[in-house]
Amino acid sequence: MPLKKTQSGTVDKRTKEGKAIAERMAKARAAIGTAKPGKKTAAKTATKTTAKPASTRATKTATSAITKSITQSVLSSLLKTPSKPAASSELSVTGNKKIGTLMKEFNKKFPYLRLGIYYSYARQAVKKGESIKIIDVDKTLASVRRADSGGDISISGNKKIKSLEKEFDTVFGLYCQVCYTEKDGHRYYTSGSTDEKTLAAFNAECEKNGCKKGEWK
Repeated sequence: MPLKKTQSGTVDKRTKEGKAIAERMAKARAAIGTAKPGKKTAAKTATKTTAKPASTRATKTATSAITKSITQSVLSSLLKTPSKPAASSELSVTGNKKIGTLMKEFNKKFPYLRLGIYYSYARQAVKKGESIKIIDVDKTLASVRRADSGGDISISGNKKIKSLEKEFDTVFGLYCQVCYTEKDGHRYYTSGSTDEKTLAAFNAECEKNGCKKGEWK
């Protein structure tokens, strides 16, 4: 039986078929009105819960750590007490230095050696194998020097014994001898092939041979 429609085009609900269709349409509209759009909800939820990329977090963490490290370094350098300059590895020999002071400094640098400073005429006594006596230790080198060069001398471990003795003769006009004391107490000055050795090497040799330590005079 054909459905009856009103003049407005809607289904006539008074007929049996019209009532059935109307009920189905009402249920459909109700279902559409109450259902939640699944895709939109999922997309919206995903947008809210999306985590930041791991690389971004790592970059920020690394930058923060670097900044903190630089800050601490700058503060440390500003608060740090200036350290004293390192002591020179060379021993300076100037005219205003007392002979006794020089001898002590030399022995401190080379604990198993002594530095003897003599007047130039002592050279002849050495050639004869005679004993020689050092100059008064309270005098300065300038007050007893016999040369007018006015220069200074620097003493380091890699300087040869003969070079040091020659420099004293040239700069101060004085006779210099590197000496040592054996373990039995006998005192000697270097000569011959020993003068070819460096101060550091001969000091180590004297230590190995049991020579006495700390005797500066």
